[in-house]
Order: sequence, then C-alpha cells, then structure tokens
Amino acid sequence: MKKRVTSLLASTLLVTSVLAGCSGSGGNNNAEAGQTASPSGSATASATSGGDTNAGTEGGGAASNDKAFTIRAGAWFLDERAHQVAFRKAVEEGYKKLYPKATIQWDVTLGATYFDKLKAQFASDTAPDVTFYQTLDYAKAGNLLDLSGEPWVSRMSDAAKKDPSLVYEGKLYGAPGSGSIGGGIWYNKDLFDKMGIEPPKTSEEFLAASEKIKAAGKTPIALGFKDLWTANMFLMNWLQSYTFPSDADYGKKLYDGTVKFDDAVIQKVYQQVETMKGKGYFNKNALSIDWPQSAQLFASGEAAMIVQGPWMPASNVENIEKGGFDKFQIGFFPFMDDAGKSSMVFNSGTGLGINAKTKLVQESKDLVSLMVSPEIMGPWLEGEGGLPMFTDVNVQFTDPVMDTVKQYLDSGLTLPYGLSSFMPASSANAMIDVLTNVVSGVKFNPADLQAAQDAMNKDKATVVLPAS
Repeated sequence: MKKRVTSLLASTLLVTSVLAGCSGSGGNNNAEAGQTASPSGSATASATSGGDTNAGTEGGGAASNDKAFTIRAGAWFLDERAHQVAFRKAVEEGYKKLYPKATIQWDVTLGATYFDKLKAQFASDTAPDVTFYQTLDYAKAGNLLDLSGEPWVSRMSDAAKKDPSLVYEGKLYGAPGSGSIGGGIWYNKDLFDKMGIEPPKTSEEFLAASEKIKAAGKTPIALGFKDLWTANMFLMNWLQSYTFPSDADYGKKLYDGTVKFDDAVIQKVYQQVETMKGKGYFNKNALSIDWPQSAQLFASGEAAMIVQGPWMPASNVENIEKGGFDKFQIGFFPFMDDAGKSSMVFNSGTGLGINAKTKLVQESKDLVSLMVSPEIMGPWLEGEGGLPMFTDVNVQFTDPVMDTVKQYLDSGLTLPYGLSSFMPASSANAMIDVLTNVVSGVKFNPADLQAAQDAMNKDKATVVLPAS
C-alpha cells in the first residue's frame, strides 16, 4: 500500500504545474514531486541552443557583458506549445541584450522524469545553473542559492512570500512561477442554467444541486480515483473549507496533536461523501477510471461537475474538440462548509531557483530576473492559464471562468498552503485510503482514521511546517 501511494500529495503539485493551461502536455507537501508521473506521461525532450561551456563570474561579482558563455536552464514543462515556445524566445532575446555573446541551453525533460534527473544532477554537481523545481528538498540539501535579497522579491505578492515551495527557515530560495488554485469544483454552466441551478454556497445547496442533476438523468460529479492524486485533491479541498475558515490554526493543532484525525470536523467531510455515495451522486466506476476518463465524462455532458485543478478549462476545451462533443461554458465554485464558509489554496507550487554551485552567479541572477519580468511573465501566464504571483504582472484571461476564480480568491479566505502541509505524506495516504473505501461503498467508521494518527505520530519529523 505504501508504494502504491508514494508521493501522492507531491504529485498533485506536479500535475498543477504541468497541466495549468494544458492543451497538449498534459499535482504541497514534503515528498519529492518527481516520484509520480504527470497525467500526460513522461516523454522526454531536449531543447538545446548551444554548447555546455560554463565559464563565468565566480562568487557573484559584476558580470562581464562581452564574454561568451553558455548558461543552462532546467524545466519539466517547457514543451512545444505556442506560449512555451514564445517564452523561450522572449527570454533568449532579452538575455542577448544583457549578454550579447551568451547562449541559453534549455535542459528540458518533460514530465516526472525531470525530478529524478535533477536530483541526480545535484548529487553529481551537474545541475543546471538556473532551474525550476517543486519541493524544498533542494533548499534543505543546500543545492539552491538564497535569493532573499533579490530586487524582484519586493514585487512578490503576500501569498508568494509565504509559498511553501519557496520559503525555508525564513529564507527565499526561488521565484514563483504560475500561481494556481489547489483545486475546486468545475461545472457545466450551460447545464446548470438549463436546470435553473445556481452555484451552491453551502454544503446543503451542493447536495441539493446534485440531487436535481441526478433526477435529470445526469451524473452529478465525475470522479477518477484510479489516479489517487484526484482523491487527495477532492478530500483536502473540502477539508480546507471545513477547517481553516473557522480556525486559522487548525493545521498547526493537527500537527501539535491538540486536534486528532478523528475530530468531528474531519468526520463531517467523510460523512458528506458517504451521503453522496449512498444517493448515487458519483459515477459507478469512480475507483476504476483515471482523471482523463473522468474529464471525458464531464466534457461529454454526461457529468455536470468535476473536481480538478486550474488546468481544467483548457483541458475541457481540448476534450470537447477531440471528442466532438457539444461546446459549453465551464463554471467554477469552491468547496464550502455547512455555513457557507470556504477557503482556497493559492500558491505557485513551483520555484525558479539558482544552483548554489553555479560559476555564473550574477549571470544566473540576471536570467531569473528576466524570466520574472512583467513583459515576459505576463504573456506566459496567459498561455498557462495561471494567475500572477507578482503584483505588477497583469494577465488578460481568454476564458471568463478565470475571472470567476479570481473573484472567489479575492473575496474569500485564501491561503498558500492546505491542510496536508501540516501532516506527513503517510497520514494523508491513510486518509485517502479511508476516502476510497467510502466511495467503494464501505460504511464510514471514525476508528479507521486512527491509521492517519499513527502515521502522524511516527512520521511527524518529516513535516516542514509552512511559513506563518
């Protein structure tokens, strides 16, 4: 069982970063993100624009602009989609203005394989000078430079400055990438309008909407729990809205042990799922299909809602086109509790860091600064369907649902971390096991949550608490 769900939480982050705005390449915790492949697989591609000479400035002094050198930049998501190609081109052209004789070598390995490769590269002192990453393991291991004093830090949003993927022991080790929500409920707006259903604001309204959809012969919610990260997303997002709005310290209390895993609030979410299962609000094959198959149910119009991350709008458009389904406008609302309170996770989940052993210190800092500049970051985020983590970056969304997402972020409780940030991966895995049992039809038993508590007691030392 442990092997089956290794790095379940971290895979959610990987999926978030790989699939945000996905139209072809395609999800926070302390586990290595690269252990679980992204939904699109792990094809490998290299985009190289020069040699691999690494001559440069030692120790980060003023760089000489007229020297010839090659600087390496690593990533797992810079594929051949138009906005990714445009991003690389803009970076190369901008860097040429700073260093006319420099060459950027893009060290790209698509998908989860990248993280295994990056770990090995750091171990052998062959890692790129500048690299995108996901977990703080690299900072903890001393692989990344402290970037706390860089000029662009002042441009970062408050959420970015608390991002669990960027901050470790009070220091900033990476610039934020595409800002994204940790997940939520996407719905067929055309179908809702036809049935006269308003986006629910309470859990009671959520269940009522599901009942109305079922009565109309549709599946209320499409689940693809064969991919366990989707089960993790479903559970942790609903727990987020049942816990943090009422108690901002709930996660810390769970970590300290003053709140137990069989707490009544946590039980409430499982009880809601049990009710939904009993009433037939999930597809019958919820445990045997993966996320792409559940997305097909949604795109076809057979299911009215789906719980997924920020990549869903673009992915849905692609699925409709490929499947020949009728087009519809997608809508969004967050999970909520009985009183209508909600909380959403908003962070980058991706850092852009600098190799602590690079010989091109200043050149690397200049490259990072260029990549996060408004004129380059803005167009790239539009292509990604991502939200800005810098206060001076504006993004014009082509899909109106993203404006809806932003409205929820602006009006509710938004945190850079979820409840899973306060527990070891083993505890979250145990909670997911309980969830999948309930979805399979097993009656919920609070005693089953003891496994999550035991895992917390055993693996608590592995937790790196998010910045307060």
